[in-house]
Amino acid sequence: MVFLTQSFLAFNFCVIIHGLYLKVASSSSPSQMILIKEHIPCSLVLLSQCARENSFVNFWGCFILEKSNPDEFKRTVYPAAYSLIFILGLSGHSVFIYVFLRRWRSQKSWSAVSVLMVNLLVSDLMLVCSLPLRISYYMLNSHWPFGHITCRLILYVFYLNMYCSVYFLVVLNVLRYLALVYPYVYIRIHTRYVLGVICGLIWLLMGLACCPLLFTKKKSQDQRSSRCLELMVDNVDELLLINNISFAVGFLAPLAAVIFCSIFVVRNLLKPSPALGRTRPCRKKASALVIISLGIFLVCFLPYHIVRTIFLTTEKQVKMGGYNGSCDFVLVVRKAAVIAHCLCTSNSCLDPLLFFFAGENSKMLLDKWTGGRKSNACVPGRNLQQAELQIFQRRESTEQTLVKNTC
Repeated sequence: MVFLTQSFLAFNFCVIIHGLYLKVASSSSPSQMILIKEHIPCSLVLLSQCARENSFVNFWGCFILEKSNPDEFKRTVYPAAYSLIFILGLSGHSVFIYVFLRRWRSQKSWSAVSVLMVNLLVSDLMLVCSLPLRISYYMLNSHWPFGHITCRLILYVFYLNMYCSVYFLVVLNVLRYLALVYPYVYIRIHTRYVLGVICGLIWLLMGLACCPLLFTKKKSQDQRSSRCLELMVDNVDELLLINNISFAVGFLAPLAAVIFCSIFVVRNLLKPSPALGRTRPCRKKASALVIISLGIFLVCFLPYHIVRTIFLTTEKQVKMGGYNGSCDFVLVVRKAAVIAHCLCTSNSCLDPLLFFFAGENSKMLLDKWTGGRKSNACVPGRNLQQAELQIFQRRESTEQTLVKNTC
């Protein structure tokens, strides 16, 4: 009897405090009202735990967790991370814009790989240039003054950049794989026209796949909201379905392709070759390219897709009232989603390293611009693909001669 009485009093006390909290919040700005609405399911879980477990300590733990809102974490982490990414991304891409322009002025043309690098550069710059708007939003206490259309465009640019970057990396790794394993096939497709068509298809398909973000409408009750870049609880089911499809098509399949190409490239690089002395610098360059591209996948894209799946699944359970776990876990997942988002955005800072190792003559032009020692690695006419191809041609010619003599 005493136990039931204490439970009833603890529950009433939680409800009273929670009601006062909602009343104070409802008299504040609309964005704060939506903020409370977003976290009500988690609050209900905490209140039920307080009543069930009958613990004064648990009650205060519930109350503290209620106040430790992940939105405060966003407003602290996002501006700092986005500012750093903006500075590094803009400076890194500016250097390689200069390198590409110098190359074009000297040769009046771009190589096939340069076409791919330029498309990756444009994709990254779109994301980097959108970061000041994101920084402003969180610096203004989650207030979006730029309009609904701009909000949709910012979301569209983020996902367009991510999945275009994913598939540009896949194409780059496939090219490196073909250059080392199937040089004849590489020579046939390694043209500006073919890579231009491939890049155009990537832009088209990814642009169409991300189009629903441009036409998503807010709910009628949120028309006066000044918030953006936030999860709409009403759309969790739809978002989870889209996430599952994009996880398979936009991440798992490209990751499998990159791992497959990386394994065969590394095997080929470790294999002894008659041209080893002449191609050692290019082999180091190819090894660095494999490490960087695989590292971008594992550091930037892997955490984001895993955490996003856990995040949406948890939010769906909370929304449907089927979540029975601790709210500590919900808060940890929400904060982990913030960190994973920052890691994913940082791919625009790492891509300039690919320009350095994948772009033909990029290091030589950069050394010339900075006044450094001129590099003799991987210059045209003496690169890895051509050296291996010459050896392959000699071997094939020798075999044909032996067959003729035998006949």
